[in-house]
Amino acid sequence: MNKDEIIAQQAEQIAKLESLLAAALARIAKLEAQLKANSRTSSRPPSSDGLKKAPAFPCKKGGKKGGQSGHKGKTLEMVAPSAADRLVVHPVAEQKCSCGQSLESTVPSISLERRQVFDLPPKLLQIEEHRLEVKHCSCCGEQHTGSFPSGVPAPVQYGDRVHALVSLLNVEQSMPVGRVGELFASLTGYELNENTVSTSVQRMYGKLADDEAVIKEQALCSPVAHADESGARVAGKLHWAHNFVCGLFTYLFVHEKRGAQALYSGQSIAQNYTGTLVHDCWASYFRLPNARHALCGAHLLRELRGLSENHGRKWAEKMHSLLMYAYEFSSGGSSVLQAKKYKTVLSRYRQILKEANREEPPPEPRPKGRPKKTKGRNLLERLERYEEEVLRFTREHEVPFTNNLAERDIRPLKTKLKVSGCFRTLQGARHYARIKSFCSTAKKHGLSAYEELLNAWRGESFLRSYAAAGSPT
Repeated sequence: MNKDEIIAQQAEQIAKLESLLAAALARIAKLEAQLKANSRTSSRPPSSDGLKKAPAFPCKKGGKKGGQSGHKGKTLEMVAPSAADRLVVHPVAEQKCSCGQSLESTVPSISLERRQVFDLPPKLLQIEEHRLEVKHCSCCGEQHTGSFPSGVPAPVQYGDRVHALVSLLNVEQSMPVGRVGELFASLTGYELNENTVSTSVQRMYGKLADDEAVIKEQALCSPVAHADESGARVAGKLHWAHNFVCGLFTYLFVHEKRGAQALYSGQSIAQNYTGTLVHDCWASYFRLPNARHALCGAHLLRELRGLSENHGRKWAEKMHSLLMYAYEFSSGGSSVLQAKKYKTVLSRYRQILKEANREEPPPEPRPKGRPKKTKGRNLLERLERYEEEVLRFTREHEVPFTNNLAERDIRPLKTKLKVSGCFRTLQGARHYARIKSFCSTAKKHGLSAYEELLNAWRGESFLRSYAAAGSPT
């Protein structure tokens, strides 16, 4: 082998090593970015941050301390004396005055100073026995007997309040059926077996069918709605929980698919929505034929922060600052920017995207298949394509900056799965979705989820009267 051949061979080896080194460095950078990622820079949930979790929108120093404006306090307050269940009067301990006079014959009075103790009664479970009245005709002797109420069909059964409580604990409080029975036994001394719990939830599901129809009808009337989806293990397979929510109504359903197949299914109502839908830019939502769209600013801020902190992208830092400026200038997303201010924001928005095109060049074409784009390039193209949807919150005061409403409404599902692991059957998942939708809707109306479940069990749901009155959303 002559000198030229050796040089050529070495050059080829160097080229291969440089290619391997470039690939290794790219992989290292990718892994380092994954290690640095948290809920503020990616789509990872806040629970993955552990004790390092920080708020998405940090409060400004020197701001108002205490609860947020409009937040209802939960301080325990005294009730009127007439509302107390029992009055306990504590007698005077001394029976002789310091002057020597006996107090035994003195008629006592009750002081105006009072204290109240809120506690559970010693016996939580009441047993009510039902008997039938019998009358005999004095003329012919025919016997007339009363009849048991429709809610008392068997010799022994649990009452309406027990069934409502069981559904509340299993669904709203995310307790597995076994733990519901354990808690019930601890409080009452009577054990609920798992079949009783499951049957109560199943019956509640059936009783809420009409209420679910009202929720769907009213949610479709809202000018602004929110949508989100989250994975769930059902019967050993991956399914998806979808929600469609607004300020007063929550609708949740479970489907085998995540995308358009679910959104166009018979369970979904999204395909019929004609208002503004706020979401996280999942492509399937843009296939809905009648809805206008607004994108969640919190998702965009996380991606921009990730590009800025983990990849050093200057444009991402500038866009993050611009969106936060627009959010804060529009009074936290509750009002709109004036025309002149909006033009300034829009001009700056487009200028930053021009800078981004220089920092995020399009990938070089490949002989086969589509060229792989970087995260930054994908985000840049999304911001260009959906400019109107990204900035809609600055022009329409009813459109919020984030999709937090949908995310809050779907988050309890993750708690349920963490506690119970999965849903054993698809029908069980559907039971959860309908009852959870009802409980969430009741709480949005400022009502007790337990009391409304009890009313629904008795056929007196607030939603039915709500629909009958034709109340606007």
